[in-house]
Amino acid sequence: METEVQITLAFLGAGLLSYVIIPGMLVIWDRVLDHMDGGEQNKKV
Repeated sequence: METEVQITLAFLGAGLLSYVIIPGMLVIWDRVLDHMDGGEQNKKV
């Protein structure tokens, strides 16, 4: 019984990692790069 619970938690953790955390990090990184690029353009003008 305890092993089944651990396996279930492992699958839930992997699903959470692949569908929530990684795309969220990609979106945040994209916004950071856009912000850095926008800052460069503002300094040149």
